Amino acid sequence: MSPRALFFPEYGTLMGKINNFLCPVITMVGLAVCTSCNISEPIEFYSPAPGLVRVLLKSDNTDTSINILGVDYFISEQDSMDLLAYQGKVFNSDSNYAILFHNVKSWRQEEFIYNLLDWNSSTGYTVFKVFESHVPPGEYDMITLGLKASVMDIGPYLIPISLPEDTEGVMSLPVTFHVDEQGVTQITLSIKPFVSMSRYRDDYVFDRQVEIEDIQYFDETEFDRVIIESDSLDV
Repeated sequence: MSPRALFFPEYGTLMGKINNFLCPVITMVGLAVCTSCNISEPIEFYSPAPGLVRVLLKSDNTDTSINILGVDYFISEQDSMDLLAYQGKVFNSDSNYAILFHNVKSWRQEEFIYNLLDWNSSTGYTVFKVFESHVPPGEYDMITLGLKASVMDIGPYLIPISLPEDTEGVMSLPVTFHVDEQGVTQITLSIKPFVSMSRYRDDYVFDRQVEIEDIQYFDETEFDRVIIESDSLDV
């Protein structure tokens, strides 16, 4: 018995009760601390692998002629229409977006010019790969990109082209699609080169008649093929 307990017996009884209460509590706290310190089973944070979005652009094979000053001109392999494509993005329902690059090794957005009237009498219009880019997996509901035509060369004419007045170069195309981990989502855009043309005063305007022609999904085999072939691309 402690000296204080000798003079105050009730003190010893009180301390015994306190010790009886504290010992189990301290033991439980110690066990909890030891349990929380166990790092043999760490929590793993899952980060999903990206997929790829590939955007193809082609002219509509049914749109092959234009009337200029009362004369019909049909598409030939000598004709051309320069189209500038740039600033591709895909958006989800929360307005979050992923930037589309020209290829999987690109690190900045670039502008490229394509000949919308690149025609082959056997196969029709040429299909251009405008974007092929890593994108986080998930659901998306819109694609935006810039499309501007500058000049059309057909028959005896070289015709300057511009967008309609007060029209932005970047256009929005509502489309629902998804991107899978290590999968490829291919979106084909079809544009009507001649239907999009109209005479306005002394100029021709290009009122971009674009629609989603097709959406295709490819698995990891196609994803791996793109990555392997990217080794030969220039950065």
